[in-house]
Amino acid sequence: GCGNSALSHDLHELGYTDVTSIDFSPACIAAMRARHARCPALRWAVMDIRALAFPDAAFDVVVEKGTLDVFMVEETDPWHVSPRAAAEMHRVLAEVSRVLRPGGCFISITFAQPHFRKPHYAQEDFGWSLRHAACGDGDAFHYFLYVMRKGQPLDPRDLALGRRLHQPPPPSAPSPPPTPLDEDDEDYLFAIQL
Repeated sequence: GCGNSALSHDLHELGYTDVTSIDFSPACIAAMRARHARCPALRWAVMDIRALAFPDAAFDVVVEKGTLDVFMVEETDPWHVSPRAAAEMHRVLAEVSRVLRPGGCFISITFAQPHFRKPHYAQEDFGWSLRHAACGDGDAFHYFLYVMRKGQPLDPRDLALGRRLHQPPPPSAPSPPPTPLDEDDEDYLFAIQL
């Protein structure tokens, strides 16, 4: 999901010359090929992240920046994602794990906070460890960097988070009835029970 980000080119300029970028959009990939035609070492491919056309163990590093967030856009409760969204995330992450070499690294950059994102990454069958860090300055929104290392074990606490992802949400308690208001009472904000 490279989109029109400068990340691929920036990596190239920093000396990482073996960079392959994918996106679901043919128009996006055509535009990126044209924009970076002077860097023939940058490779661009139209591909669905849920079904990567690469062979097993093809990459040392996989980087995603906000692409996985697309699979959570329609979720109404980030604490209890739908089985459909959990399955889509699992499908993508299984593909990432498949194309990583042993010892390889998956880097995910997102605004998704750890309590929402870590359960998806912390699945034992991906065969990787998990760590994260908050980034950004104190006055701005933080973003999060997640690093998974293929072939290293998950911390037991992360493993427990991953297992919780597949448990059904607890039944919700019924809402209390609304408090009746006097017709002349305009202090309605106190009656709102959040």
